[in-house]
Amino acid sequence: MASLELKEEKNYLYAVLNLPTTASPSEIRERYKALSMVFHPDKQQDLHVKEAATKEFLEIQKAYEVLSDPFLREVYDFLGPEGLNKTWPAELRSKDSEEIKAVLRQWKIDHSNEILKKLLQPRGIITCAVNASSLFAEGYDHSGSFSNFVNRLNDISLSSFSVRHGILKTLNPRTSIGVTSEVHPGSRDVFSPRGILTGALRHQFSPHLALELTAAYLKPHIITAKTTYTDHENAVAVRANFIPALWYLFPPVTTIAFTRRLFRNSLTQGSAVWTYSPEWPGGSLELNVSSPTEFDFTSIDDYVDATESSIFGGPGSISGFATGVGKWSCGLTLAGQYSCIKAQFSLFFRELSLRLKASAEVGIKHIGYIISAKWIGQKCAFGTGVGLTNEGVILKLQIKYLEQKWILPITLTPEHDLNLALYTILVPSTVVVVGYHLFLKPRRRAQRTRYFEDARRVLNDEKSELKREIENSTLLLQDVARRHMDAERSRGGLVILEAVYGPSPDKEAAGLDVNVTTSLQALVHNGQLYISSRTPKPAIQGFLDPVPSVPKTLRVRYMFRDRVHYAEIPDLLPVILPLKDHLVI
Repeated sequence: MASLELKEEKNYLYAVLNLPTTASPSEIRERYKALSMVFHPDKQQDLHVKEAATKEFLEIQKAYEVLSDPFLREVYDFLGPEGLNKTWPAELRSKDSEEIKAVLRQWKIDHSNEILKKLLQPRGIITCAVNASSLFAEGYDHSGSFSNFVNRLNDISLSSFSVRHGILKTLNPRTSIGVTSEVHPGSRDVFSPRGILTGALRHQFSPHLALELTAAYLKPHIITAKTTYTDHENAVAVRANFIPALWYLFPPVTTIAFTRRLFRNSLTQGSAVWTYSPEWPGGSLELNVSSPTEFDFTSIDDYVDATESSIFGGPGSISGFATGVGKWSCGLTLAGQYSCIKAQFSLFFRELSLRLKASAEVGIKHIGYIISAKWIGQKCAFGTGVGLTNEGVILKLQIKYLEQKWILPITLTPEHDLNLALYTILVPSTVVVVGYHLFLKPRRRAQRTRYFEDARRVLNDEKSELKREIENSTLLLQDVARRHMDAERSRGGLVILEAVYGPSPDKEAAGLDVNVTTSLQALVHNGQLYISSRTPKPAIQGFLDPVPSVPKTLRVRYMFRDRVHYAEIPDLLPVILPLKDHLVI
């Protein structure tokens, strides 16, 4: 019987029936009938065996219900077990395969974006801007180096300070209201408001159309209206800001944005944003193209999972840089003398929850570079970045805990100082590299060792319920395996002498192998055995995953035509027996 984590694995239902993902409806029906006969509870006399057979029978029933339904099978193939938990519109069943895939693809993207939005959206923001340019400024003329340094420290000042807090209330599944307050207690500009209080209303008219309205309660009473429309391939947003009392003097600042997926089988997107304001009667235009690409450098000795819990609860890869997403974007802004071209590249390492980003912007009157790094945890996040523009060098720090966020931009110099920017980048980068090698990497090695020790303890626990269920399943398969073995021996066919399943035999994983000889022999048919590489083997009756989430190998010694063969087959490869390459000379 499989664990909850295994049931959530893609292709699990195919593995229950030991079928490839390309199996035809007739193959699914035939395998279901055969397994139902073996594991039907009414055919069992022993109570313990009957209990195990009942659980296996229910798994077989569930697999057949999904895979025999063309629509549910489409959903399962594309979204995995998560897609089966959602209630889909009945009219979706009448659409063709391409239309169904388009809907499923968009839901997957929207669902991922919604999760990310909930994770990163803060309720409170504190921004404290510091002017530390005196530390690097020239022209200080004080006697004595120490007094000079003290005077430089005394000249560090707070240039601005603001506190923002927002609350959100959901009235119904389509409508929500919110209030946001922002104060600037440190502001010295008499023309700028010392506080802002804004109310917001959002209503979702349909899955594609939404409207947002915000209004400032304090003067000036600025109203913002935004409407968005999205479908499977496009997104359109229109936004307008205006002051009702002065609308005839100051026309609304209007922004129209259009985004479209450029290719059917790619996540590459193109966007165009046009903005009109009284300062720019002709408006400004921004064009941008972006594309994310997943990368995977895992080896057979690595384990990688996208969830953060796996980093500290699973073995994890030793490096932490095994998989992730790289994203590039480039764009052009047309805004008169402020026109520019820009490019950006980012890397997100899933295991470390670390994002590295570099961007550059070159214009007629300015040039700028930004390099940043951000680590995102379950409860907290930390980010740092260095920006170099014509306005100077700025070091920016961000800290987030729960729903509170602190932003600390530090101005190091108001001048375009390339050397200072490089030194600023070099220092925190060195700290990160040293910390990784001295703390994070040894910690990950120790974590892997603890994980294997825990797995070994669970596997050797005689009271393990999972282990008893597997033993009972093996007992159910003994008669089938014996009949297959006798038939194969009589004609010199495929006879499994010994088969073990487990991680690669090394010091960490010693003693974690599971005997699956009976299970494999029961799968032999007409002198052949085939298990797809996409099939999670622990879902097959009689198998047990001795150490979840770690790459494993099936080691088999078998007879074919009265000659001994031996094979070691990783999970990444299909099991095909017999093969001439397995012959032991």
